[in-house]
Amino acid sequence: MQELNVKASGKEKGFVPILLDLFRSVKLTISLLILLAILSILGTLIKQNATSSEYVQRYGVGLYEVLNFFNLFDMYHSWWFSAILLLLVINLIACSLHRLPGIVSQISRGSGSEELKDAMLKSLPYVERIQISSPVKREDEIRSYLRRGFKNPKRIETESAVTLYSEKGRFSRLGVPITHLSILVILIGGLIGSLYGFKGFVNILEGEAVDRIYLRMKDEEIPKPIDFSVRCDDFKITYYDLQRSEKLVKEYTSLLTILENGKEVLRKTVVVNHPLHYKGLAFYQSSYGTLNDVTLGIQWKDKKEKSLLKTLEGETVPIPNSNTFLRVLKYAPQIHNFGEGVQVVLLKPNREPRAYWVLKGFPQFGQPRDDEFVLTFEGVLSREFTVLQVTKDPGVWVVWAGCALMVLGLIVSFFFSHQRVWVRMAKGSGGEMVLAGSASKNRIGFEKTFGQLVDEVRKKSSEFGVRS
Repeated sequence: MQELNVKASGKEKGFVPILLDLFRSVKLTISLLILLAILSILGTLIKQNATSSEYVQRYGVGLYEVLNFFNLFDMYHSWWFSAILLLLVINLIACSLHRLPGIVSQISRGSGSEELKDAMLKSLPYVERIQISSPVKREDEIRSYLRRGFKNPKRIETESAVTLYSEKGRFSRLGVPITHLSILVILIGGLIGSLYGFKGFVNILEGEAVDRIYLRMKDEEIPKPIDFSVRCDDFKITYYDLQRSEKLVKEYTSLLTILENGKEVLRKTVVVNHPLHYKGLAFYQSSYGTLNDVTLGIQWKDKKEKSLLKTLEGETVPIPNSNTFLRVLKYAPQIHNFGEGVQVVLLKPNREPRAYWVLKGFPQFGQPRDDEFVLTFEGVLSREFTVLQVTKDPGVWVVWAGCALMVLGLIVSFFFSHQRVWVRMAKGSGGEMVLAGSASKNRIGFEKTFGQLVDEVRKKSSEFGVRS
């Protein structure tokens, strides 16, 4: 019969109350936090926002398809990760609203303002009884004792006794709601940053300025204009002073200038972990590189004059007066003891591309014989460029506000407690003085405070009581 009653009550409960109980469940909170911790570890192990070729090379085609299906390569912007955060927000709000009325009631009500009755003594953890002559005459002394460690005590008088009640730290019960609120603020800040923020990069040659950055979206680099320009005035690399032929980089810095309408508005030296902030964007020193400006000579076989062609490393340019395109793959200062050279590839219609080296000291080495021209390596101009990571996170200040609120909530929760003290003094020439107290937290500390109060009362008493 009991089982039938339980089943019947479960059916009568309804869907909405069951759903509310689910959202108010502490088990749901713990489960979501554990899930987020596991996903964060997974997001740390799996590199985010890399290229597809890099993922295929690392995981293989099959595993790449599985991980890409679940959007684990950009998991912090995935719909399911945002859904988990939203579910945690709803759970915390439901838990807080469910417990807040009781906490507010405990804080606002006049708890303990009534007479200290004998029935209350059974539930209070700290009770001391002292036999003293004329306890009421000691009221002023007791009031001064209570005023030192607590608030000004309230006085409750009855026919047989006078009770002094004092308390402190009633607000400490707000520690848990404040901590819950801080988590909500942090999650909201994270969602704002995820929805409206971005992370990109930009390469700036020394002495040049740019007015756009690039966002990596899977295998694409999408340009994103900004409403000002950034110029790299100087780029420096500092090496460790080691007695080796190999140089180890100690630090690299970029002197950046912000330009608006052709005017300099801000200048700062950017070092790793010391970014430049301007209009909500942060420019971090990420890396560096060298861009080689290669000069090639084109010697036509049926002509005596030589024409020059300048191109950047990695760039594809057309060769004048022909249907051939030229791409410079890379420059090398030393190629198998043959000296410096550049690797190129010729792109012609109806012909497979073929890469070969053009050596400065051996211009005829390795070149195709069926071409109507011969390439020569005339020189290279190397220019350093700085690689800057550019981020925008409009929710960062919301996150910082949530962190400050969390610190406040933890301080209130762990370093303050609601402490209450009653002192009941019997009327008449002889009687008993009863001291009682309770604390919501930190009972060891309160036991010391309560013991000091009892000791002070005993010292002023002509008679010593016996602990009940």
